[in-house]
Amino acid sequence: MQASAKVTVAKHDFLEGLGRCMKETTVIAPVKMKDGEVTFEPVRTAKQITFDYVNDHDPLKRFFMPAREELFSFQNARGKALLKSPPLPKPRVLFGIRSCDLQGLAHLDHFFQGAFEDQLYLQRRKSTLIISLACNEPLDTCFCICCNGGPFLESGFDLQLTDLGESFLVDIGSRAGRKFLDDWKVPCQTAKRKDEQLRQALMHKCDEKMIPTAYLAKACIQITNNRVREEVWDEMGAECFSCGGCTHVCPCCSCFDVFDCTEGETGQGTRYRCWDSCQYSGFTREASGHNPRAKAKERVKRRFYHKLSYAYIQQDGHPGCVGCGRCITVCEAFQQLDVPAVVKRLRRDG
Repeated sequence: MQASAKVTVAKHDFLEGLGRCMKETTVIAPVKMKDGEVTFEPVRTAKQITFDYVNDHDPLKRFFMPAREELFSFQNARGKALLKSPPLPKPRVLFGIRSCDLQGLAHLDHFFQGAFEDQLYLQRRKSTLIISLACNEPLDTCFCICCNGGPFLESGFDLQLTDLGESFLVDIGSRAGRKFLDDWKVPCQTAKRKDEQLRQALMHKCDEKMIPTAYLAKACIQITNNRVREEVWDEMGAECFSCGGCTHVCPCCSCFDVFDCTEGETGQGTRYRCWDSCQYSGFTREASGHNPRAKAKERVKRRFYHKLSYAYIQQDGHPGCVGCGRCITVCEAFQQLDVPAVVKRLRRDG
């Protein structure tokens, strides 16, 4: 069995193999809560897993860059600083991640392996086996086809599952994925042409159901060539509440703040990292008190320049959006400042 091969597995056989894995490894999967919402959390049996979902309200980047995490603890002992790193992450399996969140992780991988390598993030990535689940049914807010964020991907996963009814079509994307099938004795059969044809039909059907459109090319040209009138940014800045909701639910956003929490006069403490947002008024405030982006207009402008300008697309390899639609859900602005809405405004203005 070669990496990137395609096989089919009966659903119950795959879930039985996943159940055997749970006895030795932490498995994080989608679970339906009492209120009907779906969230990803550690599960003990395959019966806890729900397939009746499109995506978690919160991005799954939280399992790789937690909203608040310890970087290290420190102690000043006789004038000498002693540092202690947090324990190394244990192996785990992330089951059921959708393509948009997986593409978001690829974006974060590039960021955290840029000029400086972030070992905490990379350790979590290396210790996590990714089993993604391609989408057959989009939400009304999904537009991943506009951003190459799904509903199916060609790479980035260890295993990619496509629901064919009674079975999964499984794309094996890595040696770790192949090893998972072997180690947990998941019976596989070589995929047949009809299985791949069914997957293609499901993909086209899913594409046709997507409602929002975000034709990024024109907006990218407008922003890159500085053709957006200042009045447009003024309007959007006046509408924005600077709540930061759009950045916190975005799988591609990686802004963070660092702070120290000390224990009185003991010389002991902990350095933490927490999510931050470029839409907060104090995000770019300098020690002198000067703030180069004190106005919401400048912060909105910066956010979309970072997501859509050619300079960043060239640097990151793709736009800073995967089409998950979460920004549509959380934005409370009068005319909406989610990606499709802003792209439409920039295109019409041009």
